[in-house]
Amino acid sequence: MNDMVPEEAPEGATEPTPAPASASSEPATPAEGDTPKRHRLPRTRGIIAWILLVLASLLIPIAVISGWAITTVTNTDQYVATMAPLARNEVIQQHLATKATDALFSTHTVQNKVESALPPKAKPIVQPITNEVKSYAHDFALKVFESPRFGQLWDGLNRRSHSAVVDILTGKQSARLQRLEKGGKIVLNLTPSLNQLIDKLNARGVTLFNPLKTVLAKNESLSFTVVSKDQVSKFSGLFNLIVKLRWWIPVIALVIGILSIVVAVQRRKTLLRLTVGIALFTLLLLGVLSYGRGVFIEKATSHNLNGDVTAAVWDTMLRFLKTSLRWTVLASVLVAFGAWVFGPARYAVAIRSACAKGGRWVAAQWRTLTGAAGAAAAESDRARRSGGWILEHLNLLRVAGIMVAALVLLFAGNLTGWGLLIIVIVLAVYLALLQLVAVWARRVASPAAGSRPA
Repeated sequence: MNDMVPEEAPEGATEPTPAPASASSEPATPAEGDTPKRHRLPRTRGIIAWILLVLASLLIPIAVISGWAITTVTNTDQYVATMAPLARNEVIQQHLATKATDALFSTHTVQNKVESALPPKAKPIVQPITNEVKSYAHDFALKVFESPRFGQLWDGLNRRSHSAVVDILTGKQSARLQRLEKGGKIVLNLTPSLNQLIDKLNARGVTLFNPLKTVLAKNESLSFTVVSKDQVSKFSGLFNLIVKLRWWIPVIALVIGILSIVVAVQRRKTLLRLTVGIALFTLLLLGVLSYGRGVFIEKATSHNLNGDVTAAVWDTMLRFLKTSLRWTVLASVLVAFGAWVFGPARYAVAIRSACAKGGRWVAAQWRTLTGAAGAAAAESDRARRSGGWILEHLNLLRVAGIMVAALVLLFAGNLTGWGLLIIVIVLAVYLALLQLVAVWARRVASPAAGSRPA
């Protein structure tokens, strides 16, 4: 008996002991093997999101330039409208008046006429009289170039030369460009305006300049240089690529920007980084444009062109682009601020709390004003279903409003500051109304509202 009891008891006690150990050790191996896989997926998504974020930060500002190039430079009507202010620019008008006067007095025709009209003893006053005539001609020429008729002539010349300007900007060669190009420049012939000036002087009894009509017809001495190959040689390759791709750059930039947020693990932070990146690269592009302005003017002065006139051409032609880039910076900063406000930072939480208090106050006032209507609506099954649908798709409705505003900004062309302000106001009103509708939907779709006695 003593042999049986002590031998079986330890065996029975020891046999189950390894089983739990083996059972607990076997599942531990796959659990440890699954851990790297679970961590690998968010890490991969983070890397992809960063790559897309950088691409979008670079492409979205370029998309703004692409939209400007397509809607302004390569569109004839928009190009003419863009260049139209040059004919109304005081610097340009003074330059053309001076150039026309110098052309009229480029020969000794006027001085010879004055000398022949005066006796030999009056030769000392020939030069003062000639200067007075020149001053009179300059003032009269200025009136010609300030007239609405010259503005119409200017618009017509720009319309006819538009395709050649696009060719020289993109570095292409065409028959149209060869006809309008003179020494690597697009030159507008303003001699008809000078002939018109001579005819008006004739009508006033000043016939001194009639012999110059023949000279003008041969030499076309009054002209205006819009742009030269030398001035745009550093930018023509990029401009040509943008024109070829057309709307593909804005669409691809928008898609990549959305994908960078969708793929990201921390979407709020990704949105914040994206908008900051867009703002920084847009500021860089504005700096490049400032540098390009200096290069453009330097090339002009090296070809004996007026620097002030060249600066006026640059500023007028790029004014819509600069405005669009500045608004892009502003919009990026505002979105970045919004993304930061919804973060865990102490001041962000304080701002949200203050806004929430204000929102609750507005909601309370709204409930007070529409309490009876809300109670009546709560009794309607259709209203409850509508309220439930609105609550279910509330975020989608918000995103849809923001996307529509973004598409309008992207494809609307040259928006002025007022145009952009209107879009922002309309979007703000839409989001505010949506929030009020959401308050109503919560009341109507809540079980308490549905179970309220009649």
